[in-house]
Amino acid sequence: MAFLPSNGGLNGFQFTFETYLDSSSRNIEADSISKYEEEFGRTYHSYRAGSYHYPNDPTETERLDDQYEIAKELMEGRNYFAPFSRKNAPGKVLDIGTGTGTWAIDMGDEFPEAEIIGTDLSPVQPDLVPPNVRFFVEDSSEEWIYPPNYFDYIHTRYTLGCWSDMKSQIIQRAFDHLKPGGWLECQELCVLPVCDDGSMTDDYNLLQWARDMNAASKAADRQLIIGDDIKQWLEEIGFVDVQQMVLKLPVGGWAKEPRMKHLGMLWQRNLSGGLSGLSVGLLHRFGGKTVEQVEVDLVGVRNSMFDRNVHAYMKIYVVWGRKPEAAS
Repeated sequence: MAFLPSNGGLNGFQFTFETYLDSSSRNIEADSISKYEEEFGRTYHSYRAGSYHYPNDPTETERLDDQYEIAKELMEGRNYFAPFSRKNAPGKVLDIGTGTGTWAIDMGDEFPEAEIIGTDLSPVQPDLVPPNVRFFVEDSSEEWIYPPNYFDYIHTRYTLGCWSDMKSQIIQRAFDHLKPGGWLECQELCVLPVCDDGSMTDDYNLLQWARDMNAASKAADRQLIIGDDIKQWLEEIGFVDVQQMVLKLPVGGWAKEPRMKHLGMLWQRNLSGGLSGLSVGLLHRFGGKTVEQVEVDLVGVRNSMFDRNVHAYMKIYVVWGRKPEAAS
């Protein structure tokens, strides 16, 4: 069951009535969902406040939209690798951690007969969406309200830092709620920079930042570095035909090939612009640093990203697998 405020509040955003009536959320009034928490000069989600440590204000949502375009260009215009097409379209699609909803909206345009659902802790999606696309305020780390064997396709992208246990909270539940023959696809970024030619030293500022963020995420009971494990998790849960593709996204404009140089420069600008919002809340609350210390450290991190003598890149793990037809 879903509730849509008659007064046009929440910008037409829906939230699941079952979740709203859950005993753990009874103290939250309906209009409080869009009255965000304010801290460090940024805004954060109010529903399940404190469970996600990154901001949701216009500065961040604009960055997320740019990030979406970078990912799509890196994947050569594709939004998915599971074997769907106009002739083999999914019927029901769930986008977990939908963010600004751009992926869900694009899928709604591509598959007009499909039912596309996007869920997030923040109602930051646009008002004008295709008629087959709906958004709900939900915490996907909790029990899902959807029936078993319901979806044809479930998707995650860049949900690092969202879960305390992605395997049990997301992958297992995805398996349970997919129809037999349905697909789960996880497109997840690893923020730990790597290098193939030895030009990145252990004191590289961006590398140290990623380590600090990982340590603070562990203290916050959130998984940040997850890419290497996703394929194994899908297989252990019971998915079959599991495939993995690892994409390289340069940090900065050091790459020789023009397309990768362009993508690296876009990623450098995007990540550099988001560093403060990504870092301050987490490193202050769980990393033992003052806000001032974090901001001073980020100067060095940003500068390191402009060093074209360091050939660092980040990995994006794209993993997809099918629920066996015999499973229920």
